Amino acid sequence: MKAATAVANLLGASLFALAAPALAQEAADTDAAKAPAGLGEIVVTANRVATAAQDTPIALNVYTAAALADQGVNTVRDLSQIDPSLNVTNSTGAAYVAVRGIASTDVTEIGDPSVPITRDGFFTNRSFTINSSFYDVARVEVLKGPQGTLQGRNSTGGLVSIVTNRPEMRTGGYASAEAGNFRTFNGEAGVNVMLAPGFAVRASGTVLSHKGYRKSDGPAFDGDDENFKSGRIQALYKGDNGLSAWVSYQHDARDVNSDAQFRGPLGGPTPDFGDAKKFLSSAPTNTKLDSDRARWEVAYASQMGLNFIYTGGYDSQDWRNRLDATGGYPANRQFRQQETPKTWNHEFRVSNDKDGKLFFQAGYFYFQEKNVVNSGIFNLDMTGPLFGPGGFLTGVPNADQSNRYGIKFDYNILTRSQALFGQIEYDLTDQFQLSVGGRYTWDKKVRTGNAVLSLPALAFPLCGNDFPNPGSCPPFPLTTPGNGNLSKGEPTWHVGLNYRPAPGTLIYAKYDRGYKSGGFNSNGSAPSVDYGPETLDSFELGTKNSLMGNTLQLNATAFYFKYKGYQGSQFTSATSSGSGVFNVGNASIFGIEGSAVALIGQGTRININATYLHTKFGDGITINNGASPPAAINISGNRLPNAPGFTASGGIEQEIPVSWGKFTARIDAKYSSDFYYSVFNTADTQSQEYVLANASLKFAPQDSFWEVQAYVRNIFDKQVLANATQNFNAGANNYQFQAPRTFGVRGSVKF
Repeated sequence: MKAATAVANLLGASLFALAAPALAQEAADTDAAKAPAGLGEIVVTANRVATAAQDTPIALNVYTAAALADQGVNTVRDLSQIDPSLNVTNSTGAAYVAVRGIASTDVTEIGDPSVPITRDGFFTNRSFTINSSFYDVARVEVLKGPQGTLQGRNSTGGLVSIVTNRPEMRTGGYASAEAGNFRTFNGEAGVNVMLAPGFAVRASGTVLSHKGYRKSDGPAFDGDDENFKSGRIQALYKGDNGLSAWVSYQHDARDVNSDAQFRGPLGGPTPDFGDAKKFLSSAPTNTKLDSDRARWEVAYASQMGLNFIYTGGYDSQDWRNRLDATGGYPANRQFRQQETPKTWNHEFRVSNDKDGKLFFQAGYFYFQEKNVVNSGIFNLDMTGPLFGPGGFLTGVPNADQSNRYGIKFDYNILTRSQALFGQIEYDLTDQFQLSVGGRYTWDKKVRTGNAVLSLPALAFPLCGNDFPNPGSCPPFPLTTPGNGNLSKGEPTWHVGLNYRPAPGTLIYAKYDRGYKSGGFNSNGSAPSVDYGPETLDSFELGTKNSLMGNTLQLNATAFYFKYKGYQGSQFTSATSSGSGVFNVGNASIFGIEGSAVALIGQGTRININATYLHTKFGDGITINNGASPPAAINISGNRLPNAPGFTASGGIEQEIPVSWGKFTARIDAKYSSDFYYSVFNTADTQSQEYVLANASLKFAPQDSFWEVQAYVRNIFDKQVLANATQNFNAGANNYQFQAPRTFGVRGSVKF
């Protein structure tokens, strides 16, 4: 598909959606009577209260548990394969999310995500949690644009909200099992029991496993494998007096061989990886994550029309990651990472009932993370004709630098965020509604600890022997404090106007200010250097329409973002020519989104969702790359990373009734135009345009409690990049890929 044609189609669909209010006005009485029928109604909590998705003035995509299961989505990473507005970039054991071209590529212990992920309202900062599975879910909401007024900290690009099923006042359960190629086995089960009137418990768990998609030609095991286990238990009390209480505990365990990394020449050209089934490795790799999560909520609906909600939670995680860091030094190396964040969330909210002209929400939010970092570059064994076994220089003093760290980071980090927030919605007339909100956030980051640098073990084994020149480098370790302290307060706000000309039609316009906190740099060879926050001003105009008895839904949005203080990575003398995050300048984003869902005839459902993006860095922005010495690159006018110009996803689903049950056939696909993984927009960090197609066939007997589905994903076995980076330390480019073609059978039961 040519981009120009795709954009024209999107503009046409958007204009039709903008004209839809006139159609809706003509059919107001009919649609008012039939609105809940047809395509049905999905209730979301995007504004922190339950509202119908089609009547919520936020651009969002929502996926029910059934839709996620049918399309094989088990993690946020999987979600990017079906959502056109969302990109997930792998980052060697971690990952980061981009929405509408906005992302934070800083996955260090100081970095904050621009698109946070919440699980039942709980925020976690660390990017390695993205690979954890979600299960026993009610729905997943992908909110687009700044959400910081009501939805917490740093959400300048959007928010991915995972909402799990809570205990219900009934007894029942479910189970599913899936088997496929690559020795795939995925299982999930849950049981819900009402122990007494108003009191129920729910237990659920999942297992995900498959062998590696890529084979290693070296000491590493196969890469891109999966081995994840998790269990959750919950209890819910609902009293007749308006009081309810909920508590949940979950344990996760993930132990995999880590991501498969392919290498190419630094600066390109990008090699032809063929089917990308085999990669070279020089050191073993592994990723482990163990986490314990506790959540709780107490709510009280008073007879005075006021509602009080306190939610809280605690996370304890232990992440260990070992990467192949071989390159640029005569040794096989690992980059060994360990982080053990302990995270608390607390939020108190008060609101009134939504039965009058005025609705308000106000509250206090508290976030704290204490993290311990124990990481560094570790030499396993010396290699090469000079320093390897039997090498020419093996007997020279300092020649053997094996089994020691070249650089070691030992840090303690405290991140704390507090906020006061409030928002009101006021019905100006029966059709017009005004919303105004504000939030003031206080952020604090403190890091203590040191980096210990051994130049012979990091740079060159004999440099401590006055080679090649006297005083080339000291043979003893160098200790650099990594202390940093940053405190900042910042307001954000929201102003919106909503217009409902007829039942089933919403037109909204809004302005939002987004904010993401700053931090500080330290690469182990220089003291910490602060960088400031980035802000984003968002202007958006959208419409949502449920037409023809809710058998047709047409939505469209146009938006403009103005970035200030973009946080980008560059190499500067401030960090001894090492890499660091700095506020490099301004950027702008313009986009149009359109979606259509239609129910045609008996059992035919069609959906399409598309996004056009135009992103651009401002003028006068020069960034140093990691070359030696660093080269100053002018990125003015470049496209933002992780921002394809056009993406679209769509599917068609057909029910086929038979005398003994019903078949459901589905075909869906996602198209993405090319985009870059780097602000430098170099050809060797470019993802080419691609199409991923999937198909499935499901059968459910009539009036039965079970169903079975056969599926194939990535039908044409496309090799699609998941990341591309220039690694100047190793002197090579690193590449990662999305999943190849997979197929299998899935069965499920409910009782």
